[in-house]
Amino acid sequence: MSYDIYFLKRDPGQSWEDAMEALEEQAAAPAVLTRPSCWDQVVSGVRYILGDVSVLENPPGWEIDHMRTGIQVSCFSREWSITVPCWSHEDSAVAITGHLRAIAGIVQTATGLEAYDPQVEIAVTTDEWTAQQAASAFDQVAESFDARGVRRG
Repeated sequence: MSYDIYFLKRDPGQSWEDAMEALEEQAAAPAVLTRPSCWDQVVSGVRYILGDVSVLENPPGWEIDHMRTGIQVSCFSREWSITVPCWSHEDSAVAITGHLRAIAGIVQTATGLEAYDPQVEIAVTTDEWTAQQAASAFDQVAESFDARGVRRG
């Protein structure tokens, strides 16, 4: 299971739900094969936050992967997202979700799209969204895995 952040173009007054539906409809459009103009800016910013990352450019997909945390920033045909496996819990989950907020700010600034967290249904770069709040979702997944005897990460 992964924790996901999506980047949406939201019109004035448009609900997050409607913006997510528009993103899903966009997925049916033909793939965009050109490199995102802000790609280097995003890669540089993510490296500043996470350090050593691997970068994959395979049009229509571009990815930045951080092995230690499992954080992946991707752009597939102009659709941006951040995903991270829910391996962590407690303090390490808070640290990882803190990175998510910082990275979301980098992508949001570079793309002009709004970072949205569908797990807690809040925009990531607002004061309403907190690393602790997001980390509670990691803890719930960890507890579920532990209860079933499933090994994580």
